[in-house]
Amino acid sequence: MYLITKGGAYIYLKGKKIKLRQDHLYLIPSYQQCNYECNDYMEQFYTTFTIHLPDNLSIYQLYNFSIEIKANAFHYELFYKLCKANPNRRLPIGDPLIYQKTNLNTLKHKKSGAKENLITGGLLGVLLSEFIDSTKMTLKSEPSNRISASIMFIHKNLSNRLTVSQLASQCFMSPDHYTRKFKDLTKQNPIDYINRQRIEKALLLLNTTSSSCKEIGYQCGYNSNTYFCKIFKKHVKLSPNDYRINLGKL
Repeated sequence: MYLITKGGAYIYLKGKKIKLRQDHLYLIPSYQQCNYECNDYMEQFYTTFTIHLPDNLSIYQLYNFSIEIKANAFHYELFYKLCKANPNRRLPIGDPLIYQKTNLNTLKHKKSGAKENLITGGLLGVLLSEFIDSTKMTLKSEPSNRISASIMFIHKNLSNRLTVSQLASQCFMSPDHYTRKFKDLTKQNPIDYINRQRIEKALLLLNTTSSSCKEIGYQCGYNSNTYFCKIFKKHVKLSPNDYRINLGKL
């Protein structure tokens, strides 16, 4: 998440060039590669974070988010409080040519206490909520909603073998009926949905672990490394190995 305080620049996201404007907030969804160019001068607040929902769901599956919103005094105040609650989490140097190549997981930050963590979580939650545009998918927990229960099952078992026939059987539906109901709720067929969640998990592991690409594919439910690479490249436009190499170039 960026809050541009002075100047301006551009980011490249999903093949689009987006202008970063002063006094605006920008949200980059988790695991989406982007980089930016600044031909003149820009100052910004910048924070990265993850949100863990029950059953390993992603908040980006439940809501549509705007990428850009106009900032006001309230947003500035939230960022000032965020910095105050995390005084030891500043980047060691402000030059983006350097910090963009830094693996943030390797920085030695002093751990925050329970109070600071609660404050930080609350502030980030408020800031993130400002970007919510509409509801994408509503999951109901009651047993009668079989598709919702099936989606939660999928997220708990991404590393295991999953088939439409198996999932449909658990919902006491035929595969065709299950697929139609699933698509009504998610706007995707079950296989595409499963592959998308597995690739997001792979992106997280590529960003945060030193496991080999083959090991990561196995952890994400792909017994065939060739098939894993094929699906990964379909979604990310890069092979898993090329993606990891490019992490240091963004």
